[in-house]
Amino acid sequence: MPILAQIESDYEQAYKARKQGEVSTLRLLLAALKNERINKMAELEEMDIINVLKRELKKRKESIEEYEKGNRMDLATREKEEVITLERYLPVQLTEDEIRVKVREVLKAETEPINSGKLIGKVMAALQGMADGNTVRKLVEEETKK
Repeated sequence: MPILAQIESDYEQAYKARKQGEVSTLRLLLAALKNERINKMAELEEMDIINVLKRELKKRKESIEEYEKGNRMDLATREKEEVITLERYLPVQLTEDEIRVKVREVLKAETEPINSGKLIGKVMAALQGMADGNTVRKLVEEETKK
């Protein structure tokens, strides 16, 4: 089932089951997807939806850090629940070892020196949303120092 259809179906089920936290999270996600569709002026592809999901997850993870710094554990807990809800729709994430293999493949394919920013971009494109950008950055830095 396409990701968008799954999100809409889960929203409807959560609404009927009166799961307020999940309904709220999915409603915000659907609004973000609608805004992305309006900005793009075309229907969203799976990769567009994954990018929106990652952007929304990043916002929540940053909020969790700030709430914990401010000693607002109640708000941090709510954000963590939202993260769990959103992560259900992302493709299965690769392990560090699997990402490292892909980084090495991309490095071998390069015939001339390349800066780490472009290398990270190529690896992220090759992984198609199956890895976190921070993890890829860390592994690219490790592999290029060798």
